[in-house]
Amino acid sequence: MSNEPRVCDIGEFGLLGRIREILGYHSQEILIGIGDDAAVIQPRTQPVVLSTDAMVEGIHFRKSWTSASDLAYKAMASNLSDLAAKCAEPAYSLITLGLPGATPISWVEEFYNALVGMKDEWGIEVVGGDTVRSETLVVSITVWGYQTTSSPVSQRTARPGDRILVTGTLGDAAAGLELLEGGVVPAVQDSDRHFLIYRFLKPTPRVREAMAIARTALPTAMTDISDGAARDVPKLCEASRVGAVLYGDRFPCSAALREFAAGRAAAYAWKGGEDYELLFTLPPDKADFLLSGWNIPECPLTVIGEIVEKSRGVKIEHWDGEPETGFDHFRDH
Repeated sequence: MSNEPRVCDIGEFGLLGRIREILGYHSQEILIGIGDDAAVIQPRTQPVVLSTDAMVEGIHFRKSWTSASDLAYKAMASNLSDLAAKCAEPAYSLITLGLPGATPISWVEEFYNALVGMKDEWGIEVVGGDTVRSETLVVSITVWGYQTTSSPVSQRTARPGDRILVTGTLGDAAAGLELLEGGVVPAVQDSDRHFLIYRFLKPTPRVREAMAIARTALPTAMTDISDGAARDVPKLCEASRVGAVLYGDRFPCSAALREFAAGRAAAYAWKGGEDYELLFTLPPDKADFLLSGWNIPECPLTVIGEIVEKSRGVKIEHWDGEPETGFDHFRDH
């Protein structure tokens, strides 16, 4: 049995002290930070954007293939993706950790050290939260950001005639999850395997890309693809009371996914979740203008469809077979 110190050995106050030591200095807007009953912040004048997300061991991740740093990164990235979908600048976060008592202290230290790195990369700062004893590992994060646009960006304002665009490539994370879970999967080169697994474990929140999009043309509607385009496109359409025509032969797929999935790459791109790419709509002229000046080669933009009247529903053209639905948090397990 390992002699490594555990959470139950130092208790809640000892753990809190270690977390405060790791997170260190905070910005001048924070009047009271970690260790008090509540954080106190002197906010700026812009509207505030709030979001929260949780991840539960056995449902969203497994410790056998998720390190503490990977979990910290992905849990925070999923929240930052929600801020990106509102074109918001990340600022602060509250983190609740549910920990089994036998959790090594080094695991908690690795978790919070990863968050320090995200502060440097994305400007998101941990200002408080909670640690509780739990039978399984649970991470819940609430984030706070500042609206950078003249008006809020919503899912509710897409209009017939708008083009539907996405950032990056779709379906990679779903393939990466299959590789991690094992089972019957096709042979794949090591470089492709690494890429797909990395896309699942460490998705890139498109914060910078959202800012670049908004600077050029404010989206009529925007969301992030967390549960798969098959669920997030209809969800946006329902919110906006519109329909959509998608082009199945235009779904952006990486070379690694095409090698992995062969003729089913488009199905992964449609159904697969946790890519955390942005899905947004623009009038045709603004979409063309954005595409003509886009200069982030590592994150391409692709037109995958068009918004239509609600009566036409959500349809996919150039598609073989019956489209599948995306992930449902309460039906799928």
